[in-house]
Amino acid sequence: MRAVLTHLVGTDKGRRERFDKERISIGRAPDNDLRFGDGQRRVSSHHAAIVRRGDGFLLQDLGSTNGTMINGRRVITSELNHDDMIEFGAGGPLLRFAVEFDEDERVTVVSAAGAAAAVRRPTTERLPQPAPRRNGWLITAIVIAMLLGAAGGVFLSVRLPVRSNNEEMNAAEVAEQNRPAVVLIRAEFELVDESGEVKQTDARAGTGFVISASGLIVTNRHLIRDWEYHKPPQDWTGRLTRVEVIQPGQRRQDAALAEVYRVNPKDTEPDVAILRVKSAQMRFVRVEPDLSKVSQGDDVAVIGYPFGLDLLKQTHDEQVEPSLSTGIVSRVGQDFIQLNLRAYHGNSGGPVLNRRGEVIAILTANVASAQDIALATPISAALDLIQASAPATR
Repeated sequence: MRAVLTHLVGTDKGRRERFDKERISIGRAPDNDLRFGDGQRRVSSHHAAIVRRGDGFLLQDLGSTNGTMINGRRVITSELNHDDMIEFGAGGPLLRFAVEFDEDERVTVVSAAGAAAAVRRPTTERLPQPAPRRNGWLITAIVIAMLLGAAGGVFLSVRLPVRSNNEEMNAAEVAEQNRPAVVLIRAEFELVDESGEVKQTDARAGTGFVISASGLIVTNRHLIRDWEYHKPPQDWTGRLTRVEVIQPGQRRQDAALAEVYRVNPKDTEPDVAILRVKSAQMRFVRVEPDLSKVSQGDDVAVIGYPFGLDLLKQTHDEQVEPSLSTGIVSRVGQDFIQLNLRAYHGNSGGPVLNRRGEVIAILTANVASAQDIALATPISAALDLIQASAPATR
């Protein structure tokens, strides 16, 4: 049994590293088993370690400066499951954890007749989960199976009422899990002429979602650079003056100020921007950046704020609450995921979620001539932007 770590972002994206050791040290120092370059300043010299415990693995943070996250949750010591995503430092390297087994490694399970049988474990099977309070369930299930008296090796399978990271949810459950991390964004800007005189002021509203414990928020670039997508009169240009973030359940006056953390250079794809807000106890999402796990026909959910604050005025609500839309993946393209669902102005920047509650993309645009076709930017574009070294400009 060995640990496999796959780089999901940055220059090492796609590279796999395999370790057949009892302890895997991770950090920037030369003596680490998994070493990051000196440019990865969010990673500490001796950041974390992965330790084998029986038939599983534990992740231990070694007092790092910027923390260690599993599926977006900061941990000190935690069990690792197959397909968990580990972030070393908020906004730092993101890797997928997996476990590989040799062909001759076997697991023993108990048959209904009480006999032990050896069953080959798939090379990428999820590790057995610790179940300190499940013994009663297991014993009861075994007794029932034995009473059935099935001849031969009938294997026992018990579905326990505990949700794993890979278990699929319905749309309501996906919304309940992710709604607290989806925020309404309001960007104010000015249009100025060549002399710097303000000729017009305006604002745009849209959606974003919190992606890390450090308060990083993913949204669309066109939301905070509207003048680059809707050209103003000749010789005018725009400048951002204020960005507000309103969390679900808050009122407009509760908005927090945000700053632009990362944004792509002008006139380039993808249409992604990263904001940062200083606010305590913000919930954040889990992500799935591997496009090979997105297929045509997959169910998806989109959470956002159609028509922004204008809709709230029509519904006479004082507190902002996001809306839920559902659809399917129509096509997985090179730069966009095409969705069959209806989205509106204000939904831009919202998360596109799979049935495991993971963000796979950022809702970006509608096709003007087809209201039920929406385009979404893969979430890997946001992760790559967070890794960028160039500072943001307002």
